Amino acid sequence: MKINFIVPEISRTGGMRIIFEYANRLTSRGHDVILYTPVIPFNNYKGSVSKYYLKYQLKYAKNIILKGKKFPDNIYRYNFKFEFLWLFNNFTVRDADALIATSWTTSYVVSKLNAAKGKKFYLIQDYENWNSNEFYVDKSYSLPLTRITVSKYLKDLLLRKFNSNSEIILNGIDFSLFNNPNKVFNDPPVILFTDHILENKNTKTAIDIAVRIHEKYPDVRFRSFGRSRYHNMPEYIEFITDPGEEDIVKLYCGSDIFLFTSLYEGFGLPPAEAMACRCALSGNRSGAVPEFAEHLKSAMLASPDNPDELYKCVDYLLSNRDELRRISEEGSEKIRETLDWNRSVNKFEDLISENYIK
Repeated sequence: MKINFIVPEISRTGGMRIIFEYANRLTSRGHDVILYTPVIPFNNYKGSVSKYYLKYQLKYAKNIILKGKKFPDNIYRYNFKFEFLWLFNNFTVRDADALIATSWTTSYVVSKLNAAKGKKFYLIQDYENWNSNEFYVDKSYSLPLTRITVSKYLKDLLLRKFNSNSEIILNGIDFSLFNNPNKVFNDPPVILFTDHILENKNTKTAIDIAVRIHEKYPDVRFRSFGRSRYHNMPEYIEFITDPGEEDIVKLYCGSDIFLFTSLYEGFGLPPAEAMACRCALSGNRSGAVPEFAEHLKSAMLASPDNPDELYKCVDYLLSNRDELRRISEEGSEKIRETLDWNRSVNKFEDLISENYIK
């Protein structure tokens, strides 16, 4: 099949990693894949102008032009073809069998292209209402596209809020990258969490829990990482700025507990990646976490609206080291059973080839 993906820009995010995985794996299966991306990122504030975002768009375009329309050096591995376009229309996008929008901004582009560009799909990895014109975000879920969601949470949200049905395809994990066959547990343990600018990531709660844990277990070590340092943290929390893919794997492998504090997510890749690296998950029941982790068996899970419950999950693991080890091992096994890329790509391939059977 000829398969066209359209992305709003190229950035090193969890959502982009998933798109690259699909494009890579479909290419490896013999499909002709092209990923189209704009020179100037699509306007998240469709219908209005943000001076901040306009400045970002121009800076992004300048970098792309100066680099000869190439991907950033630190982007994920890829084996597919790609094209940077100034304009998206029926002359610049090739005819294909499947045309896949990957964000709310690209859903409008896909909906306007003619049928020769392929059957139209909308890969939805989150409810993208942050830093965006929410009216158009919401409206995108009623466009005449076949919707694919990455978790039951997202499917239920779209159905309840917008009366929009979708097919669920859980993300996979690259176990050739995210693995830890020779797990070494630290004494004292190391707790890891991410820092993020978005409020739903709830970094403040992670820091508050770290402070409480430090008071009770002063020897426990803490690490955090993110694209940048967005929150002030106590000096005993080591921060790693914008680590590369292999460095993130090392962080997971070198830590004992991954603290996941997101209030809501489309999926939640970091906790799944951490579990694959035998780092015991202590996290909120948000996104797809309830689909790939089970409380007291493969993880310690808490309600997103109860930070004290999440603190107790971490405290339980620290005061029961045998349980920490057991959950670390069972979490790794659970992830391998649940988030298999071959199964995800099989379902994706069947769906876009019209061979899908409900």
